[in-house]
Amino acid sequence: MLSIIIPVYNEESILEKSIETLRQYLSRGQFSYEILVVNNGSTDATAEIGKRLMVQYPWFRFLSVPERGAGKAFALAVREARGEFLVFIDADLSSELMFLDYARDLLIHCDMLVGSKLMGHQRRSLVRIVGSQFYILLSQLFFGLTVSDYSIGAKAFRKSAILDVLPFLDSWTGYILELCLYLHLQGKRIVQIGIECDDQRASHFNLWYEAYYRYRHIFRCWRLLRDKKSWLYRSF
Repeated sequence: MLSIIIPVYNEESILEKSIETLRQYLSRGQFSYEILVVNNGSTDATAEIGKRLMVQYPWFRFLSVPERGAGKAFALAVREARGEFLVFIDADLSSELMFLDYARDLLIHCDMLVGSKLMGHQRRSLVRIVGSQFYILLSQLFFGLTVSDYSIGAKAFRKSAILDVLPFLDSWTGYILELCLYLHLQGKRIVQIGIECDDQRASHFNLWYEAYYRYRHIFRCWRLLRDKKSWLYRSF
């Protein structure tokens, strides 16, 4: 089964439409799937819409984290997912849905699948593109990683490859980098593919704070990597 996971924060205006778009897309293929929406502290009607959809569709589930945090929503989704193949996509479906097909086919052969906007084509603001590329450059310089996209959306995992490290992951947005480091050090296979992304709406994150947090987190990961007793080196 493919567990399609969508973290949401104040998405009342698009949630129902996005789920219907997904339903139509998945109905055309040979998918055994569930859609799991994880509410990350929404203050609008997102929760009400999610609960209504859960009654309407047997393949739809709606969960909420007790305390806001992107990493906390990720950990809850992984624990609760019923499938072995986990695909994380954004609520606005800004990345091409063909990524779902790639995940279904390629996770047979790898532990993490990265949908890379840098390798594909992206329509985003210049500020976000430049900020992302500088972050990618630093990750390559500090850690020797070849991953070229650390955003939350368009990422897929084997559940068994990451389940045991959930308690150690960053509770905010740094967990993708941590997972890449962990899987790389464990000799697991990370595959990248280029994707189309059209994301021109305003971010739910404060971009300046997010940039400060991400770059500070790189230093935290560098220190973690220097500690040979850290969880990054543990085989569970």
